[in-house]
Amino acid sequence: MLNRIDKIMSLAFPVIMILIGLFYYYVDPSTLHFPIQCPWRLCTGTLCPACGFQRALNALVHGNIAQAFSYNYFFILSVPYALAVVLVSWYNFGHRLDGLKRIVFHPVALKSYVILFIAWWVIRNLLHI
Repeated sequence: MLNRIDKIMSLAFPVIMILIGLFYYYVDPSTLHFPIQCPWRLCTGTLCPACGFQRALNALVHGNIAQAFSYNYFFILSVPYALAVVLVSWYNFGHRLDGLKRIVFHPVALKSYVILFIAWWVIRNLLHI
């Protein structure tokens, strides 16, 4: 049974995603006056693993899938994994997604994601991608 916070999040998540989608549809993060900038890049001059994610979201809501992936290649792995986590956490009614939940939260899957995340951070700065 879902606890109170899970119930609230399962109702709020779609609304939040729609609002974020609308925001990135109407606001282009590639403009110089965009209010949200990467603090890591501002301080160090290097790219964090998520740099380009906002531009990728903007491209995605405009239907430019290839361009979205070109802004941040880790986007290809992060978005489906994040959606799987949300699905099995808040929308696993009747325990129909328990098999997926075991995979998503398996220690090997979690450790692999973290290792890939860190590897992407290093590789993108070494190769300047």
